[in-house]
Amino acid sequence: MGGHVLYRVYTSPICGLLYLELAQYPVFATTIASTMLITGKVLFAFVDPKDPFMPSAVAGEEQLGPILSILSARRFDFLLLFYTPHTRKAAEETRRAVEMRYSACMVMPHEIPVSDPNDCSPLMNNLSLEVRQIVWMSRSTENSVCVSSGTAAMRAAWFLLTAFGVLRATHLQVGSPTQPLLGAANVKEVQTDVWSQELRNLMMSSILTVSASASDRSIGACGDVISPHPVKGIAASHAAHTPLHTQLETALQELGLVVTSAELRLAAERAAMAAPAPVPVLLLGESGTGKELFAKLVHRLSDRSRKPMITVNCSAIPQELAESALFGHTRSAFTGAREETKGIFGDADGGTIFLDEIGELPLTLQPKLLRVLEAGTFTQLGSTKETRVDVRVIAATNRNLTEEIGANRFRNDLYQRLDVARVELPPLRSRRGDILQLAAAFMERINQRRRSPVSLSTDALSRLENYSWPGNARELLHALERAAIFARTPVLGPEDIVIGPPQDAADPLAFLPEPSEGFSMETFLDQVRKQLILRALDRANGNQSQAGKLLGISRQAVSGFCKGEGVNAD
Repeated sequence: MGGHVLYRVYTSPICGLLYLELAQYPVFATTIASTMLITGKVLFAFVDPKDPFMPSAVAGEEQLGPILSILSARRFDFLLLFYTPHTRKAAEETRRAVEMRYSACMVMPHEIPVSDPNDCSPLMNNLSLEVRQIVWMSRSTENSVCVSSGTAAMRAAWFLLTAFGVLRATHLQVGSPTQPLLGAANVKEVQTDVWSQELRNLMMSSILTVSASASDRSIGACGDVISPHPVKGIAASHAAHTPLHTQLETALQELGLVVTSAELRLAAERAAMAAPAPVPVLLLGESGTGKELFAKLVHRLSDRSRKPMITVNCSAIPQELAESALFGHTRSAFTGAREETKGIFGDADGGTIFLDEIGELPLTLQPKLLRVLEAGTFTQLGSTKETRVDVRVIAATNRNLTEEIGANRFRNDLYQRLDVARVELPPLRSRRGDILQLAAAFMERINQRRRSPVSLSTDALSRLENYSWPGNARELLHALERAAIFARTPVLGPEDIVIGPPQDAADPLAFLPEPSEGFSMETFLDQVRKQLILRALDRANGNQSQAGKLLGISRQAVSGFCKGEGVNAD
């Protein structure tokens, strides 16, 4: 082999055997490791680019990758660490991190020699051979696989190997942290019993069908037997048997909805309960509380999820065009109507329509909407013929509809018809426990679009948590985006967060800090000066002259600040 062979020897606390790892030759080390007797609790996992640690939105914090997250929540005797040549470095770092933190867990690396980690065929072939050999040597009856790491092909391979009984194991998924801001890992089991049995039954049925009659099968271009409805059958059966709370968790993760407070959790559960019912849903809440996301949640959990959801902002449609836009028109219905249109309700037939800002809908059109809700019919502009549609209506508003009814701006009968399944979304100020979690999620999203990631200092987090957020989650997102754009350092301080004074502050001077030992007035005034200039630049869209006018200072003063702080502005 040439050169010096470096090796390490470990004693297994489970079986008393020696584990020899050749650091210079990882493939050879894998062969030796695979011959060991494996007992106890075993975790199978592919190394992920996020292993062993992920970038954190909080300065100084270390966020665990998928594998360490599972090991922090559950005890294992063996970690069978699978990797490809692309993730060899991450595998070595993960091995060291596991051995340092969990000395009782023996790490056994296994390289899968594939050139493309997304190519299912060679990946499945190599992994299947490796797993069969391990299972043959193993005496463990408590196996788990991590389905939160690796490529989509890798995760699919685990599901197939367990579905067909090659490996008997539970599936572990890492969800959102259960504690605010990167707290304890939320590790849960994925319930696969129903769809695994369905998959086995489907495959057996396909084999029997192909054997019995070649005339009932479709042949692909390469002679492959094509099953007519495999995915649809499994998905339908899975949805029918999956508990509602499990479907809700999956939908929340897909939509990126961060739910940690009891108030928002209650709203999410009410939305999930209303989703399967064929009735309208009314979403109430202040601007920025996430009403459109909740509309998508209802649609996602309904039986119309495979159909489109069309979003309509009622306040953005000119009143004179609203009827034509919503219900369509016939040819020559009005000047310029050269062609017949179906309208938004016609386009949404079979699916869902989300009427945002329903309180802005013109009073003259409200009877037509009521007719759609009650009879499922409407008439196009310029026609007397009724058009039948099957549409689920989700409506949202930040207005008090009871007051609107009293002011004769909203029909009471339409309100009663919409208010069948009501979901009220609490403002962010009433669920402060969500602020830090939302900030972490937003920072992760923002950093994905940046070349240089930024993080939040603990003082910046404190500033976020103590603000009342009248614009709710939308305002929080915009504040963090602004802070990232004008970031002077990789770690954002409180002076970088451009937000207004507390809304309940009658006297802004009342919120000045109390002088104490170690307090520096110059430092404090410097932070205030930076905050005011950044806020003015934000309002002036980066125009230094305009920002200077807003502050009553010269353009040169603003320019000097920008140069000294490394801020890019026009």
